[in-house]
Amino acid sequence: MPKLDNAKVKYVNGYKVDKEDDNVIYSDDKHIYIDKQDNIPYVSVTTLIHNYTNPFDSAFWSAYKAAEALLKPEIFSSLKPVLLTTKRWDPSLIEKLGLDPIVFENKRAEILQGYEDEKNKSCERGTKIHAEYENQFYKSEEQDLKKFGLGGKFTCKKGYYKLDLPRGVYPEYLISVKSKDGLLRIAGQIDLLIIDGNDVYIVDYKGLPLDTKIPTKTGWTTIKDIKEGEEIFDKDGNLTKVIHKSDIHYNPCFKITFDNGESIVADHEHRWLVSFRNLDKTFRESILTTEELAKWLIEKPRTSYNIPKIKNSQPLNLPDVDLPIDPYVLGCWLGDGSKSCGIITNINEKVWEEIQNRGYSIGDDLSDIHHAKMRTVYNIRGILNELGILHNKFIPDLYMRASYQQRLDLLRGLMDTDGYYHESRKRFVMGTTQKWQAEDLLKLVSTLGIKATIFEVDKKCNGKIFKGWDVCFSTNGLNPFLVRNQSIEFPEIDKNSFRNIVSVERVDTVATQCLEVDSPSHTFLFGESMIVTHNTNREIKQKSYFDKTTRKYQTMKFPLNNLMDCNFYHYSLQLSLYAYLLKQINPKFKIKSLRIVHTDHNNKVTEYKCEYLKDDVERMLKHYKRSIKIKTELDRDKPIKF
Repeated sequence: MPKLDNAKVKYVNGYKVDKEDDNVIYSDDKHIYIDKQDNIPYVSVTTLIHNYTNPFDSAFWSAYKAAEALLKPEIFSSLKPVLLTTKRWDPSLIEKLGLDPIVFENKRAEILQGYEDEKNKSCERGTKIHAEYENQFYKSEEQDLKKFGLGGKFTCKKGYYKLDLPRGVYPEYLISVKSKDGLLRIAGQIDLLIIDGNDVYIVDYKGLPLDTKIPTKTGWTTIKDIKEGEEIFDKDGNLTKVIHKSDIHYNPCFKITFDNGESIVADHEHRWLVSFRNLDKTFRESILTTEELAKWLIEKPRTSYNIPKIKNSQPLNLPDVDLPIDPYVLGCWLGDGSKSCGIITNINEKVWEEIQNRGYSIGDDLSDIHHAKMRTVYNIRGILNELGILHNKFIPDLYMRASYQQRLDLLRGLMDTDGYYHESRKRFVMGTTQKWQAEDLLKLVSTLGIKATIFEVDKKCNGKIFKGWDVCFSTNGLNPFLVRNQSIEFPEIDKNSFRNIVSVERVDTVATQCLEVDSPSHTFLFGESMIVTHNTNREIKQKSYFDKTTRKYQTMKFPLNNLMDCNFYHYSLQLSLYAYLLKQINPKFKIKSLRIVHTDHNNKVTEYKCEYLKDDVERMLKHYKRSIKIKTELDRDKPIKF
């Protein structure tokens, strides 16, 4: 795993410095910009703009959508005009409409969570520190930016923040400006600032580490090695094509740890399809970034309803394979067979009967032990050798990617010979002193849509203690035994269908990449235990909500009520504010054009030309300055002078 440079940690006025210029430091710990001289904080560009956006009336619209989902169409159609006119939801309507209060509130909670997931995050990007992302650009001082539609070479220097490069690349550019009277202090970070004359480009990235394992229909690969057009699996266990791989990037990374001890590294903006428990024990799905998961676990109380969960994938959906050894028989050999030949040691007569029922001849008992038999399964030794597992036991990929029934037979062979059922804990266990066996069983169980946990334990044999591993898992009705433990009473345990996220911790940055698949669910599986994850999907909305009653689009707050309240104008205002601040730093700058270059998950690049909203920026700054309660009187007429 690549590590960050072992640079010394710098502190200024008690704040850890993650980025700085001549005037301001940025501390990632507190997400704060602080003046070096007087220790007074700066307001971020995105926070400033957010002050003028309208809060979404989630209370009304969640009730509106819940009623629409639960009522008959003819009833809701008569109610709809009243709701849209008043924009109010009367709680007494629940009883009047004959709705179940619990069902209604659960549906409403589900819709509210969906709104939270879909909230525009683009305005937050300027407040985040992505210092590691710079590594991608600082590999060379000369940058070819053809992928951004720009010809020629651009200069990119590490630690360079002076805006005196005629054609320059400034990754994660920190900009800060303070008014002469000190009342207005504004700072922000442009994810990627490219100056070609005065054109500005913003680019967004997300992804997983390059060495992340990805299951395919033939075995395993990594994000680094997988190619566009190849097939991997989605959350429903179906094959789906990789339609796009992003560029390699270096974003802040986190380690996500699950309740079964598994962990995975992902960057801060990678998206996860998570579930939360409702009061009626149903579950609602949400899409959260890694960074949002980290904040959620810090800010939310630790209750069963607030623990983010990732639902197990469905079993891999694959056809029958012509296997050289029956999967149940191979499972028996892997569980209790001699590594050097076709002999299996087993105590249960029904196991021997099942092997014979599958067309295999077996030899006489070779053991002098009364409680177990050692019998040879004829005509498998040579095949074991061809599979490469003689003297070297493991589950071949051919079996890992066989059909569901074939994989289940393999598991049942392993469990019938080497597993047991823990009655008090209601879970299945296979104990082994071979780590390969534990790891392979985890992989196999995961292909069947089952969560498993590996525990390292001490095992005693003949007075000696050996290191061993127990693989434990539970199911909601599926018996992993074929001839043993046929009278098990299965509890209805929903928790076994999910893996809880117990922690999300910042770690050293690694190179990451994101995949986009053509699955309807926009998901794919990664890791040896088939963890469900979400791919990228963002858009730039150029129009705000249209109120059919007033026949008007929703606008931003005064004095920006001439602008639509949507992310296109949020971006436009953000770029315009950056342009305005740049001119305060260097009045010689000429703002010829501002552009947003958006690269979607299909690698389609869309360019949005933005008007330089100079007048709107000045009105916003003047209005914001008036709202600062540091000074009792402010001059309303004079323009803002930096």
